Amino acid sequence: MFFSRLTTAQSIIILLSVSVLIKVGMALILPMTGDEAYFIVWGKHLDFGYYDHPPMVGWWLAALLQISDHPLWLRMPSILVTTLIGWMIFQIVLPRGKTNAVIAAGLYWLTPVHLLAPLITTDVPLIFFAFLSGVSFYKAQRHDKRSWYLLSGLMLGLAFYSKFFAGMLGIAYVLYIILFVRRGIKPYIGIFFVVLGTLPFIGLNLYWNYLNCWDNYLFNLVNRTSDFDFSFWGLAKYLLLLTYLITPPIVFYVLRKPAVVLETLRNGGLGLFLALFMVPVVLFVGLSFGKSVGLHWLLSFYPFLFIAVVMLLHFGQLRVCFYFMWGFSLLHVLAFAIIYAFMPNMLLDNEKRYQKVVLAMHAEELVNLINSKRDNFTVATPSYSESAILAYHLKEDVLVFGLGSYHGRQMEINTDWSKYKGKGIAILSKSADVKNKAKYFDSFTHIILPFKQTNYHLGIGTGFKYELYDKEVLEPIRDQYYDIPEWLPTGRCVMHE
Repeated sequence: MFFSRLTTAQSIIILLSVSVLIKVGMALILPMTGDEAYFIVWGKHLDFGYYDHPPMVGWWLAALLQISDHPLWLRMPSILVTTLIGWMIFQIVLPRGKTNAVIAAGLYWLTPVHLLAPLITTDVPLIFFAFLSGVSFYKAQRHDKRSWYLLSGLMLGLAFYSKFFAGMLGIAYVLYIILFVRRGIKPYIGIFFVVLGTLPFIGLNLYWNYLNCWDNYLFNLVNRTSDFDFSFWGLAKYLLLLTYLITPPIVFYVLRKPAVVLETLRNGGLGLFLALFMVPVVLFVGLSFGKSVGLHWLLSFYPFLFIAVVMLLHFGQLRVCFYFMWGFSLLHVLAFAIIYAFMPNMLLDNEKRYQKVVLAMHAEELVNLINSKRDNFTVATPSYSESAILAYHLKEDVLVFGLGSYHGRQMEINTDWSKYKGKGIAILSKSADVKNKAKYFDSFTHIILPFKQTNYHLGIGTGFKYELYDKEVLEPIRDQYYDIPEWLPTGRCVMHE
């Protein structure tokens, strides 16, 4: 084993340097994604909550934007968070041997999902605070101190204020205590202190929703679940995703020793981290039958796996997994380099996807082209993702014109359409269907924009007819996305004012 010839410090320096250098390179190369640009819009409209999720990433971005909006700077939290968590994994596993600690940290640092996607999303603060909460809960189990339980709750509250998936971790704490802890009443009192720590954040989120149309709950529990469709194929896809994320050798070794898994859970100690990973994974099984479980759903529980794996596998197996991860990640880096070199030309046969990639990779050039045609009119698109990307490069708000999707509706909350009455709007679209927007203006000009072997379409409308738009677009939006159940007490809903 190459790393066996190195000191612990040398091994850690090599692993950390390789992972950081690749992540920095990716942060510099990757174009700003629609989701990232959307969260940057949050950072420019600071609030205690946003339509889709709690506000933590918006707060982080608001602070970062005070210094720079360079992609590397805005993505630095992702790089730092995954690097710091790997270092903490090393420290936690270190009592079980230096080599085991190096392997555990290395496995986490080298995972393709962290190397190739150092993006700034809601998952970054979620991963950070969820891991700190899990470590605090581990300390609480070792010492049975209420201060550690309370700290775990505070970190869990911050994770909840990043994304609601943090609730899965809270469920894991309760189930672990019920199923595997036999120390009398103290652990249950500890759970009370965990809950106590989360209450300020849960309360603040509920209060914000009370004053803001219950946006988070309508989105997460109603609008995005309306397409739930039972299918066994969903479970199959989820299991394939798990195999990819955990990696085939770890799955292979663990499936051969179910008794060791159960024993690890029962014995406590680092076995706690196995429970913190497994409970959310099992809970997502039920969702997978009707919803497509995204890889990012699992990222906040992912670090716990690499602590637990040291308890499940012997040294020879850990070594195999470690070297597999090197090769696995190298293949991902090579595949990315090849795809990036030929992108977007390899999608020329699929115009819709080609246009999306061109917009992402050449947004600055497209913005210059738009500016030469729009006559200082406010820019809009039919999509929150496209509007967010253009807003990032234009450095001004870009409207979402039309119904949009159930995602990204923060744009309409930020927009007072009445202010645009009688004014001019330039609508960028990937389709000539932009001509259908002409009825909302006194006059309308359709301009074809040839760009990078495709055509974008710019609709220049003057004299915006707010009343007609309100009746035909905003009213259906209010009825579909802001239909608050009568049993929910509502303090205010600006969308119905």
